[in-house]
Amino acid sequence: MGRNEDSIEIQLGRPFVYFGTSYSKLYLARNGFLAFSQPRPDAKPDPHIAEDIIALLWTDIVADNEDSISYVESTENLQVQSRLMNSLLPGLNYSASWIFGVSYNKIHFPHNAADMEMEIVLLSNDDNESYILMNYIEISPTDQAWLAGYSTKNNRNFVKIPVQDISELASKRNGQHKGIWTFKVQRTAYDDCESLNCTEKEVCVERSGFHGCDCSTNHTRPRAETFDASEICESSSGSLFLSRCQLFEAGYPAELLHLNNRKCKGQIEGDKVVFRFDNDHNICGTILKHNETHIIYENSVQFFDKGDMGLISREKWLNLTFSCVYPLIQSLSMPMVIEAKTGVVSKELSTEGSYEIRMLPFPNASFIEPYSGNVTLDVNQEIFVAVEVNGVDKRQIAIVLDSCWATPVNDMNNTHRWPLIVHECPSSNDDTVKVLRNGISTVSYFSFKMFTFTGQSESIYLHCKVHLCLLVGGDCAQHCDNEGQRRTTVRPLDFHDTTAITMELP
Repeated sequence: MGRNEDSIEIQLGRPFVYFGTSYSKLYLARNGFLAFSQPRPDAKPDPHIAEDIIALLWTDIVADNEDSISYVESTENLQVQSRLMNSLLPGLNYSASWIFGVSYNKIHFPHNAADMEMEIVLLSNDDNESYILMNYIEISPTDQAWLAGYSTKNNRNFVKIPVQDISELASKRNGQHKGIWTFKVQRTAYDDCESLNCTEKEVCVERSGFHGCDCSTNHTRPRAETFDASEICESSSGSLFLSRCQLFEAGYPAELLHLNNRKCKGQIEGDKVVFRFDNDHNICGTILKHNETHIIYENSVQFFDKGDMGLISREKWLNLTFSCVYPLIQSLSMPMVIEAKTGVVSKELSTEGSYEIRMLPFPNASFIEPYSGNVTLDVNQEIFVAVEVNGVDKRQIAIVLDSCWATPVNDMNNTHRWPLIVHECPSSNDDTVKVLRNGISTVSYFSFKMFTFTGQSESIYLHCKVHLCLLVGGDCAQHCDNEGQRRTTVRPLDFHDTTAITMELP
């Protein structure tokens, strides 16, 4: 570009699509911007210009050398540019097929002789997806008016790079590399009101050249501080529902949000943006944690670093963390006299998740068919019991029998009790108890020989205290010796009864 030229017209070898308009030429200005409609020699930036303009740094610039401002256009060997775009915007998978680049080198402000360096690159692929990349290498301080960003002919509001000081152009970023700012400048399906399907609670509006579903005047906001978030937890899966219009209103279009894994985007369901994860094919970067009382599946909704679309300020970072929490410790009882009916503990935790634990008696160690119908058991006849948890991830969680005991009445806190399992091992008071499996899966097994409480009902009630354990943490249950706990005592004779007991079945 010549030293005395304020602007030059450049015919493009391939049209560039800028917010819906295809341009075959542009005007390169000395004062740090590209114009598409007409040449503009203005050194003073206009934030309300309402024209298609890309301002790398629109201000009064001095270029002492003819080669201080140069440009290049290419459609070949663009692998480096494609790799740069994909490193700036992880998950983009962009393959450039055309670029136009302008370099400002050894330029300075009229009042400051310090050299500056910056460059702008226009990129397009075979699908006419257009991006602009602004790279600020060295920028000097100044008191003169300046603008950095872009504008469109359909909007009088200039979209500024969100910095307060000009030096922050080189020190901050909206992608992965300092000093580089990337913006998508090609409309997508989200820009058309018809394809957005705004609901009666929403209204389609345009902001900075983009359309989205804004909140209508009759929209209620019961939880506005969290975008009216609601959550559902089931087993090791979770769903988070957010208000689409409130997100858009705050500057976060739904298509730019993601979970911990950037590939996991939200789905539009009515006026909600729904984010889901599970532990099968949709893990989405979910983090599994635990403390002394709970297992926690945690994820977060974040702003997708895909470049500003005229709605986003990088000064406000969106990170909504949500979790599904499951209590580790529970107590359960067989609901009636030892019966072949599932004893269930369902723990509803509002948005925290739920699971159930059941206890079933079996006639033998195969644990295939539980007792059913009317069954008569003799004292000293062995009974096999399974305790199982449902609604959790079988690959990561095991159930551990902490303690089990029997009572003569249906009250687990009754003081007249007989211990069967103590501290995860067979009670030292009963040599008939066997812990067959404990802490290695979602089902644990134990057995003991039947008895009755002397002088009381011939019925007995079983109770167990259990907890859940993360298998990744190592051994979930104690290793009991072959004798249980080196027991020397046996069941006292006064706990025996020579009569048969009947298991009442529903």
